[in-house]
Amino acid sequence: KIAQSRLVMDAMGTASPIAAQLNKGRPFDSVCPTVGAVIKGVDKEVWDADYGDVLNSHGDISRGRQLIWELFPGKDDELTIYLFHYHEVNSENPGSLLEMYEDFFTILPEYRRCDMDKLTFEKATFGYIPGYFNVGSGDRTVAFDRLLAIGDAASLQSPLVFTGFGSLVRNLDRLTKLLDIALRKDLLTAQDLNKIRAYQSNIAVTWLFSKGMMVPTNTNLPPQRINSMLNTFFGLLADSPPEVADTFIKDRTSWLMFNRLAIKAAFQNPALIVWIWQMAGAKDFIRWVGAYLAFTFDAILSIFLMGWFPQWLEKSEGWLEQKYPSFWLTLLSLRYRLTVGT
Repeated sequence: KIAQSRLVMDAMGTASPIAAQLNKGRPFDSVCPTVGAVIKGVDKEVWDADYGDVLNSHGDISRGRQLIWELFPGKDDELTIYLFHYHEVNSENPGSLLEMYEDFFTILPEYRRCDMDKLTFEKATFGYIPGYFNVGSGDRTVAFDRLLAIGDAASLQSPLVFTGFGSLVRNLDRLTKLLDIALRKDLLTAQDLNKIRAYQSNIAVTWLFSKGMMVPTNTNLPPQRINSMLNTFFGLLADSPPEVADTFIKDRTSWLMFNRLAIKAAFQNPALIVWIWQMAGAKDFIRWVGAYLAFTFDAILSIFLMGWFPQWLEKSEGWLEQKYPSFWLTLLSLRYRLTVGT
């Protein structure tokens, strides 16, 4: 059978052969080996059903990785618990999921006081979560003529806390409106479809944090190095008003907030910059500067445009969309780029 369509959506995930072809087989920049389970039976006295855990570190890097817990309360006494670590892509050190599960079952009672014999394991959750470090809005190709990648296939997610699916959900209004215009106006060339993306410069700039939590292969570092970095930064968040931590964890950081936190962290712990340089390396640190400059450029654009640009777009929608549909798609894409997530 032959199926025909005006537009093909690639939602095959990070392993999509189409997405790989679009980006000429570009390798992933990072990977998170992740194991976990959906569990029942943990006493409610040792967890609060209204709160989860994000980036709760365990142990040190003496074994070449910094283990991190995440916990999400579910229905009734159900908990979803993950154990993972940020990991560089290296064929000599792929990161064993079996070894991770051995750690998971061994140290789970230390993380959340529980009797392993009384737990009910509803479902196992495991896998490798790969990611890219995006330097600018056009760094990754997401479309070809009549083909568009979304979600994990587009790989425009936060390097810190969520996957391409989260990126898709967060930008759902943006993506659906732009896609609606493209379909109605037959704007289905690669040039037009590449404007329909979930890229956010305030998220792309955070990949240095995840890089700073990866232990380079065959490198000896002080065991408490990553914990010391985390203590510095999350100590700042703890000392800040609650809305600051909430904004940062939800990837809604503004340029001003990002720089304020970075400067405070550098003053509180001057060794932090040297540590990140050692963890990231010169090449990736320079790449990150490019992402930071893109973030700065968007912040400057926002200062000059956001006082009038959205209102002008709303008033001009009728004639702009009718006479210059491709230009209208470009302007609307720019507006979303400057406003989503901030």
